[in-house]
Amino acid sequence: MAIEPLANVPLSPPAPEDLYFSESQNAWILSRHRDVLAALRSADLSQARPPKTATDTNAKPAGEKVHSEIHIPLLSSHTSKWQTEINWLASALLQPLFANRPVDLVAEFIRPWCLDSAIALTGINPIHSARLARLVSHLSESDAAPHDAAAKSRATEANQKLDQFFLWSSASYEKSLFLGIAQTVPAFLASAWAALLQHPAEWKILQTHPDWIPKATEELLRYAGPVHSLFRQADRETSICGTRIAAGDRLILRLASANRDAQQFAEPDRLDIRRGATGHLALSSGFHYCSGASLVRMMTATATESILARYSESKLSNSFEWSCGTMLIWPSSLPVLPGRVV
Repeated sequence: MAIEPLANVPLSPPAPEDLYFSESQNAWILSRHRDVLAALRSADLSQARPPKTATDTNAKPAGEKVHSEIHIPLLSSHTSKWQTEINWLASALLQPLFANRPVDLVAEFIRPWCLDSAIALTGINPIHSARLARLVSHLSESDAAPHDAAAKSRATEANQKLDQFFLWSSASYEKSLFLGIAQTVPAFLASAWAALLQHPAEWKILQTHPDWIPKATEELLRYAGPVHSLFRQADRETSICGTRIAAGDRLILRLASANRDAQQFAEPDRLDIRRGATGHLALSSGFHYCSGASLVRMMTATATESILARYSESKLSNSFEWSCGTMLIWPSSLPVLPGRVV
């Protein structure tokens, strides 16, 4: 069974539809908010891996983590200390980015800042930063090209080499934390800032009202969350909003479409940072709710406030391309003229 490509323009996902069974994908397609929410909260469904080829029918993960669903562990007792560290790292990286030249925010700020933050928060020696950057890039490359055998091979090798940095008793916790910050958070920040840069009026409002950043973060998660689809399999016969799902059936949850459901959000295709979009599904829900949600929000607020406070205005300086895998979608670059340093 081959997964059909995501038929959407970035930041404009397909309109939600009633739950239906797709013969071509041999799976139930859920895109309405109520259906996706019910599936995420169901104890009868388990996480499944999207098949890589038409002959790969093994739905359950085979001992590997699905990168786009990594849960970022977060100890609340560490939050204040981490906030100080990532603030300092953001300032240090932004300092040399002058306003008189185009800047690729993904390559020059988002990815290095997230990597430095992941290294700092997991206690890895910074001397390994260049090597870790290469390993993370192989994982991201595979996410963007899930049918590329060579990319998959490099990602498998990179994952094994990453294990060498996490050999102590809390290794699983630390590796999840590292990958969540270094790989998943950059995808969201790039998507969120792409949305803001394409809506300069919203960008300006945030500069005037930086205290609205927490509310804006929720709207950006709804509007530009990087996880467009998740995959589930029924462990037993169950029902989703009145539709019978047989044991063993596969389900594809279209999160991006669910977050644009007019039955849940007024004017869902409009970015409105004053909305305070409670109820979005960008961080999943129920049993699979992202345990690092508070860290995602903290890093988003820190980075966004740092950019807004440093530059009087920013605008896109060129077009850019998006990377799209079976679950994630994100800008591969973000060419920006930062504006005058304030």
